[in-house]
Amino acid sequence: MKIAIVGSGIAGLTCAHGLHREHEITVFEADDRVGGHTNTVVVEEAGRRIPVDTGFIVFNDRTYPNFIRLLGQLGVRSRPTDMGFGVRLERNGLEYGSTGLNMVFAQRRNVLRPSFHRMLRDVLRFHGEAQALLAHPEEKATLGEFLAE
Repeated sequence: MKIAIVGSGIAGLTCAHGLHREHEITVFEADDRVGGHTNTVVVEEAGRRIPVDTGFIVFNDRTYPNFIRLLGQLGVRSRPTDMGFGVRLERNGLEYGSTGLNMVFAQRRNVLRPSFHRMLRDVLRFHGEAQALLAHPEEKATLGEFLAE
């Protein structure tokens, strides 16, 4: 069978890999490279070339067990790493990091900023509400219903 796959991100490439032995596959990609959000950019810093994965979000067996199994089948090795989350909002200069208080208050002036305190309160509220939802998965709601609450 002839099968067209739109997009060469991880989902498209995984589909192509899984189907190519028994079907004629054509992958269509709008960008000038494959990989979708997965993209490595080399940054020059102090005379060193440092590869930075710009689209990479998280890599663990709890969140992506099937992806990790696929990488194992393909012989792709991994190694342990410490991961965290950080964000900077350009419009107001707020910064947040998840790996400890030193990262949360990476910009020391944020200790005195009410807007930063509101953001932290929202993060804590979201975490608490998410934990409550996870504790009662039978109480299903649509996304619209959830956001309306």
